[in-house]
Amino acid sequence: MSPVTPQQLAQARVVAADAVLRNEVDFRGYPHRHLAVAARPRLMSSGVTQLMEAVEYLSHYGWDLVNASSVGNSSLFYAFLRRR
Repeated sequence: MSPVTPQQLAQARVVAADAVLRNEVDFRGYPHRHLAVAARPRLMSSGVTQLMEAVEYLSHYGWDLVNASSVGNSSLFYAFLRRR
């Protein structure tokens, strides 16, 4: 996949957990204090594990988990983070 630029991230405010874990996201210059991370269930896992791995990774860079949720009938899981 292609890297996620700060401009793309600032516009969407949502990033895929797998992109975070592959280090494909450039958070430098991200202008907002809040961010959503999304994960989709995979063949052998619910998606929650990948989501929490991304949250744990980002916690080392100044992000705190605010809430985690699935939205509606979607199979996506979201983590909502706030920068310290």
